[in-house]
Amino acid sequence: MENGARQGPHTNHDRDQRPNGLNGANANHLNERLLEKGKGRAEPQQNVTPTSPTIPNGIHGGFAKSPRHQAGVEGTTLKDGRSQMDQLPPEIVHITQGYLSLSTLLARLAQKTHNDLSKTVLDLAQMPLPASVANGNASHITTVDDNSAENLAKKLRLLKFSQETHTEWTKALVITNWSRRSEDVSKMIDAKVHLDQQKAFYDFAVHELSEVKRSLMHARLPNPDIKTALEVLTTGKASWMPDLGYIEPPPLTAHEILKSLESLNTLLSIRLNLHEYDNIPIHFREYTIKSGRVTFKVEGEFEVDLTIADDDPETQFWFIDFRFLFSPAISDLAPHIRGFIESRVNEALLRGGLPGCYNFLHGMVLSHKISEFRRQAAGLARGKWVESLKVEALNRALSIQYWLDPYGRPGPKSWIILGVHSGKRKVGVRHPKDTSRLSIRWFRDSKEVKEVDIPFDTVNISTESLLKTVIAKHVNHILTSTYEKLRAKPLFASREAVLALTTSNDEPAESELRVQLTNERHVSIRIEPITGRFIFSPASRVTTEFEYRINRSVDPATDAHTYIDGLRHAAITEDIVIRGLSLGWIRVDNPGLRQDDLKAVIPKDASQVVWLRRPGWVKNWYIAISMSMSGERWWLIETTDPPAEASIAPTTKKSKKEANVKINSALGIPIKSPSPTPTYTFLTTLHIFAAALLSHYANLKSLYGKRVHYMPHESNKLPTPVKLPAIYIRLSELINSPKAFKKDLVKLTFQGLEGRRVPKQQTLALTPSSQSPATPLAQENAYIITEARISMPVPAALRDIKERIDPDIAFDYETGSLALRLRSQVGESVIPNLIERATRVHRLLKFVRVLQDHEKQLKCETISLGKIVFTYGKIKSQSNPDAMDVDQAGPREYKAVVDFGGTGGSMALVLEPGNPHLHIGDYLNRILNGSEGLNGVATLLPLTLPVLFAIDSIETSWASIPRSKGEAFMLVRSTDWYIVRYNLPTAQPPNPTLPPRSRKIMFVVKLRQRRGVPWWDVRRIDSRDKNGDDLDTALKPIWNSSGHGWQGMRVSAVAQASGVEELLSKMDEVVRNFALAQETTGLPQQSLANPTPKARPQVPGQQQQQRQQPTPNHSQSQIHQSQGRNGSMKREVVEID
Repeated sequence: MENGARQGPHTNHDRDQRPNGLNGANANHLNERLLEKGKGRAEPQQNVTPTSPTIPNGIHGGFAKSPRHQAGVEGTTLKDGRSQMDQLPPEIVHITQGYLSLSTLLARLAQKTHNDLSKTVLDLAQMPLPASVANGNASHITTVDDNSAENLAKKLRLLKFSQETHTEWTKALVITNWSRRSEDVSKMIDAKVHLDQQKAFYDFAVHELSEVKRSLMHARLPNPDIKTALEVLTTGKASWMPDLGYIEPPPLTAHEILKSLESLNTLLSIRLNLHEYDNIPIHFREYTIKSGRVTFKVEGEFEVDLTIADDDPETQFWFIDFRFLFSPAISDLAPHIRGFIESRVNEALLRGGLPGCYNFLHGMVLSHKISEFRRQAAGLARGKWVESLKVEALNRALSIQYWLDPYGRPGPKSWIILGVHSGKRKVGVRHPKDTSRLSIRWFRDSKEVKEVDIPFDTVNISTESLLKTVIAKHVNHILTSTYEKLRAKPLFASREAVLALTTSNDEPAESELRVQLTNERHVSIRIEPITGRFIFSPASRVTTEFEYRINRSVDPATDAHTYIDGLRHAAITEDIVIRGLSLGWIRVDNPGLRQDDLKAVIPKDASQVVWLRRPGWVKNWYIAISMSMSGERWWLIETTDPPAEASIAPTTKKSKKEANVKINSALGIPIKSPSPTPTYTFLTTLHIFAAALLSHYANLKSLYGKRVHYMPHESNKLPTPVKLPAIYIRLSELINSPKAFKKDLVKLTFQGLEGRRVPKQQTLALTPSSQSPATPLAQENAYIITEARISMPVPAALRDIKERIDPDIAFDYETGSLALRLRSQVGESVIPNLIERATRVHRLLKFVRVLQDHEKQLKCETISLGKIVFTYGKIKSQSNPDAMDVDQAGPREYKAVVDFGGTGGSMALVLEPGNPHLHIGDYLNRILNGSEGLNGVATLLPLTLPVLFAIDSIETSWASIPRSKGEAFMLVRSTDWYIVRYNLPTAQPPNPTLPPRSRKIMFVVKLRQRRGVPWWDVRRIDSRDKNGDDLDTALKPIWNSSGHGWQGMRVSAVAQASGVEELLSKMDEVVRNFALAQETTGLPQQSLANPTPKARPQVPGQQQQQRQQPTPNHSQSQIHQSQGRNGSMKREVVEID
């Protein structure tokens, strides 16, 4: 607050610490407040009680300085202070409820402003940009205002935020200014609330006084008749009351009473047998006369006692007593009821005699029975039949509606009407016994049922028993109707499934319909009597679902059997799906077939079709299970591919149903039982048989498409559950080389399935899009195993390497036959694989002969129909088999693979990383696929291995020398032509502006023939003087000498395969020493530092690193053959510097 506020009006904000102004927590503070009351103020002082400014508050006053002074003054001060403080009015209540501190208000307003600003920035960022800025045509700096709609919208949004924020902070400023004078306002609020409270007290007092006055109205008494009261109390009578003068007769004696009763009995007997005999109703024929009265008894209704008052037969009978003869009923009539009955009976006797009495009492009893039924029905509706009964009283009738649906299900209603039937006959003469009676009309499903007799007891009245009888007939009607419709189904008519019905006429809960769903499942169907809802037991997920559906039915008596059909189909489907899921079966949706297309294949009575697939099956092949009450039919159906627009559209159920998919093929799976139990054994056998049937169909279809003659024939070597014929095929119509085989027949037989695990992405490709990839066994596919037997001569070479043959090949050397194990995807024809395998077998025989011819250089490791693995080169020492390759001089043993299992009949030579023949891999593959074939490759591999190994050693040795001193690399022209090139630094040119030059030295290594013996010719081919240079001088010792397997030729040298490695090593050693000698003789360092402008090949270290990376087939030879690969003409162009 401002400083000037200290002289302003007094505030009461601290009154909470000083209740009633007497016992405050701080006496010094009270003294200060008392002192302030005595000071001059700017406000008037009329409303403040003046007090002495020197009175302290209790014993803690501020004027007690010394113990002596305190002891003398304490008693007087305390007494005077209290007496004066008691004269003060009570403190008014200080209003603090709903107060909010100013700091909290400002903090929340600041937080709200920050949030609004953040939201405004995000809204501006999401608003569309102007067209010029979005197209990139506008510059970042514009001198003219942008009046586009987008920019104006952003400005308007920002202006709106600014205005709203300015308004809120302006209000905060007003509140802040007002808070400086809040002390006066708070005091005014407290005073206003105090005055309103006092006024409310006055209003409440006036209201209470008026209420007291109103309540006294009921306490008023009429004015007493004092005159009459005085007369009656003094004389015992009132003069205005009349005197009747009645004289009481003397009391009768017992003898007189007995004589009177006997006389009455005689008169009654004479009158009933003589005078009233024809007038007695037939229902009053049973009566007794006793004690001066006649008792008429109507069984199950009532009995009434009558008498006479005169011996005149024309006089009427008089009523004496009445009793009900049914239960429950009252035994003692209340006086007012008895009086009513007596008056009405006497009136009926006067007017109609005994028939009138009977008619009145009979009608009254019937009405009372209806009332009793109504009373019990109302009790049931409030009790255990709550929300299931609707009781409605009609005109002398009762309506009871049962099976109310608390959820307001629309549909027909059922009720009964209990009323009084007149007893009149529609045809014939009325019989005297015909009288009115209680009757029931039954309305079932809003239709009256007339041809039914509903027995009910009118003596022992029980509304619950009546309802149970009616509901039992209703339940029996529903269950019987369902039973009759199910019994007509072929599955139950042939007693393949059990169907039983049990009914009860008075206990609806005992009526039961028992249906066999599967061989392992039965369901008991009951109807709950109170609610009318179906109850399926035992409970399960499937039964609960169909129980809900059938309870929503409008007419269960008509369509309940359809729900039971659906329940049976759902139970079978659940067994198939749950058990099949653990075996790899996957349930899929309808692939898009229309019902019209399905009706052409499956039976017309099929109500449901379940679609299954297996991972690994060929696309568009499904198992369809058509379910009906005739049983289940199993089908193998192949569909067409959906149109392109359907595959692009989103995969929804609606679009899938509308997809234009047709049926390509449909095969019925022969199963003996009309409804087989889907056990694990059955589903496993189904998998095998369906896969065999698919492959058998695919094979026959492929043979028919190729116009190949075939003949199915029974085979006894198949597994027990699978009975498929073997296929005999004419082999000459499949392949072009029939001379390699003994007979022109091949026998195909199904041998079972083989499971293989595939990568996840392959499983996703095989699994339908509607299924989740996380299904069990989704990563394990099954493949068909087919055996093909071919008669052919077995070469002797295969007998020597029998243990290394592929496990998918089996030779019978005694009979001269070959067995091939062929694998194919389920639903895929094995014929293309058979053709390929037969061709490979023919090729394998030729390869085996080649390996036998080169058995000294090549060692066979593995033979299969797809590849041959062999080793060549240096065999490891038998004395030290654990020695590493780097510890032995010369080439090591290398492994090579001839892969002839590729498509198109092409073959590939696959070399392992680090093999020197990777330099010429492309050339070797050309030879392999050429006319020379494997024979040419087998001849070149041991012949070129020393040369390539020596050149690799040269590159490796130069890799350790700095590049400034020189470099060496190899160029491949062909498999028998190599160039070793050295780049040596030269002296600095006279003109320093010219780039440094390098000296190129090249040696050619070429294979030549001399008398049929291969020799490697090594000579220098770079340009130089005719008389030679200093390097020729250094090479003369090699050209003029000879060694093991090589010989100098004065200007060149020749070597055989055993000596070419030593020759090249010596040649490289001379060149390397020559290069190092130039460095030591004073070659300028600057000329050696600049390499040749031409891109140099990779150093051997990099080559070795690349060799360690696995490379597929033909790409292995791309490491060192960037030059000289596409023909000799192009290679010559590359060598020009």
